[in-house]
Amino acid sequence: MQESPESATELSPLDGYAAWAERYDDEDNPLALLEGPAIIAACGDAQGLRVLDVGCGTGRHTIPLLEMGASVVGLDFSPEMLSIARQRTANRDVEFLQHSLPDPFPFTDESFDLVISGLVVEHVPDLETVFRECLRVLKPGGRCLVTALHPDRTAAGQRARFIDPVTGLRTPIATIHRTESEYLVAARSAGFDVLESRTLVVTKELAERSPRAVKYFGLPLGWLGAFRKGFQSEP
Repeated sequence: MQESPESATELSPLDGYAAWAERYDDEDNPLALLEGPAIIAACGDAQGLRVLDVGCGTGRHTIPLLEMGASVVGLDFSPEMLSIARQRTANRDVEFLQHSLPDPFPFTDESFDLVISGLVVEHVPDLETVFRECLRVLKPGGRCLVTALHPDRTAAGQRARFIDPVTGLRTPIATIHRTESEYLVAARSAGFDVLESRTLVVTKELAERSPRAVKYFGLPLGWLGAFRKGFQSEP
């Protein structure tokens, strides 16, 4: 598959996701197709859990969690993405709030069993503050799951990007390069115990159903970190 040329203009995360919102769930996005099932599987049995979806976007993780029987609150900075999420969950019991990172979460301490953040932290400069807020709102023993575009990809200059339907150009969104170690250090500095740090590799099955994934077959495309709040952790 020949890829579209890339725009020379890099959008801010706020502008980029505003422009992407209407097409986000329909676009051939191999990273989201790889990362989505991985983070939901890592949630385990979410029945009865109170879950915070940080950077919930269009609700792509929120909806499966609701179907698993979780109670979910979604946060996102993009009104355009939240509008799609609300449309997709119109008949469900779920709360969405507009919120910008790394501002403090509008929740009391120890109010969630699980926090997830999918493909968000690579857009946030102050990563440790985000981890500290995740730790604060988790109950002791609660877990935090975080995914990102893989460090190998960002090291090569790759960024989050979408196909502009008007120009046909791949349009990049400002994305921060961090190593796996930098993610883990930030989590530990915030007070988390590291449970897992996993590379998400493009499989043959994904390459067969996603034309844009073919070039990444067998290569790292995403990263997933799993963290736990200890019973003696201080927020």
